[in-house]
Amino acid sequence: MPEKHVVAALVERRARVAGELQAAQIRVMRLRLALGSSDACIRMFKANYNVEAIRPKVTYSKNPARLPKGTGSRKALDVLRQSGEALTSQELARRILVLMDRDTDERAVEMLAKTIHSSFSRQKNPVVSYDRGSWPGKWRLLPP
Repeated sequence: MPEKHVVAALVERRARVAGELQAAQIRVMRLRLALGSSDACIRMFKANYNVEAIRPKVTYSKNPARLPKGTGSRKALDVLRQSGEALTSQELARRILVLMDRDTDERAVEMLAKTIHSSFSRQKNPVVSYDRGSWPGKWRLLPP
């Protein structure tokens, strides 16, 4: 005879997963409705616009370290100036989080490292260079 507490726990788990699935399906329906509304508005202004050619944009959740916008790249430059050595994006992110008394969990470090790498890669007047001589590559300040 099966254990009653095991069956009860499995029933509870299934109910929770089914509830999450239902909520996700409702969210998908709302997103599809919003997408259709956006497509209709685009076509109102330009009837022959190919909305299927618009590539989806990757969106990220909030930074788990709760840093103000723009802080990561500014602090990364400060860390590079103070250390005087080349550092990877991960090392920069970890040092920034420690410097700002924030939790250095992997998710926060990974998201901040991506932000730093992206910001440094898009600089119009670069003050840093990316050294691919080692794995992973390291960021280094350019001479003044």
